[in-house]
Amino acid sequence: MDTPASLEVLFCDLCSTSVPVQDVERGVAMLHLGKTIGACCLPVVRGNAPASTDPALGGGVVAVARPSSGGDVRLLPLGIVLLGAVAAASLFLDYRIGQMQLRLETDYGHLAGSLKSQSEVVQSVSLALDRVAMRTDVDRLDSQVKALDANQQSSTQRLQTIGEDLVAAAASVQAVQQAVVRAEKARPDHGPALAEIQVKLQQQAVTLAEILARPRSAAEPVTPPELPKPAVPANDLPPQLAHMVTRLGDADDGARFEAVDELLRSKDVRVLPHVLLMTKDADTFVRRLSVEGLKDFKTPDVVDALIIALADPEVIVRDSAWRSLKEVTGQTLPFEAAATSKDVRVRAQQKWQEWWDKNRATFGS
Repeated sequence: MDTPASLEVLFCDLCSTSVPVQDVERGVAMLHLGKTIGACCLPVVRGNAPASTDPALGGGVVAVARPSSGGDVRLLPLGIVLLGAVAAASLFLDYRIGQMQLRLETDYGHLAGSLKSQSEVVQSVSLALDRVAMRTDVDRLDSQVKALDANQQSSTQRLQTIGEDLVAAAASVQAVQQAVVRAEKARPDHGPALAEIQVKLQQQAVTLAEILARPRSAAEPVTPPELPKPAVPANDLPPQLAHMVTRLGDADDGARFEAVDELLRSKDVRVLPHVLLMTKDADTFVRRLSVEGLKDFKTPDVVDALIIALADPEVIVRDSAWRSLKEVTGQTLPFEAAATSKDVRVRAQQKWQEWWDKNRATFGS
């Protein structure tokens, strides 16, 4: 088996053909002066082959000598010259390559310098352009700043003027406020008197509405209805109820409402005359509570008061009076408390009055 060294491949320096090391060992190829001559060219060098033209040598003629009569194998002078020529050519080529490399390095240096110079020129031009652009921007910004300064000065002047106007206006307002305070102090307090007048007007309005709405014959004179007189003095009632009766005259609507509510809750027939008076109270909610609570007292005086309450100015009072009237009498005569037409309500009230005129004598028996 061949060793790895025997597999080494050389190349012929004459024709660049691969030359196995085995050919050198067998003498088919040879090494001379550091050059390899393969089996392809060795016969020519030794003179065993005629001269030929070798393309690898640039088309030159390879001249070989005939071998001697003794058959000795030796190098002819022509082969030595050929090897020298090859060596000289190699040196020449190395020299030329070196010169070309030096020239390329020189040209590259010149080119790099030129590019650097051009880059510096471009950079200087760019900086100049930037300075020009920056100068334009600075000029524009300067003009804008000047315009802003002018606007600011104008705004400051306007604000100063507005501030002076505000100070003058504040002084005027303060003077007006002082005048209002003085007038308020000098004005008499008419609140209580006005409240009392308003209560009286409401009471009169309720009384007038009842007078106008109460059914009567054509010949009957227009006279105010007579309210039942209290049959029991307040001092004959239990202390708690007597206290509530005194509160019926309180100026506060809420106090009167609470008093009526306590009297109705007692269901004591002795409080009825006092509750009947409250069906004409100035407050709507007191009147509504009174007519609603009368359903627990089935007497002729209650029916009279409820029929009159059908003409109350407020819908909620009329509706409560109608519902209590049905419960006290057991009748289901219709009545539209929310009817927009007053004539419709008056006719319905008259029907209740007609029924009551026919049944008063037998009521409760």
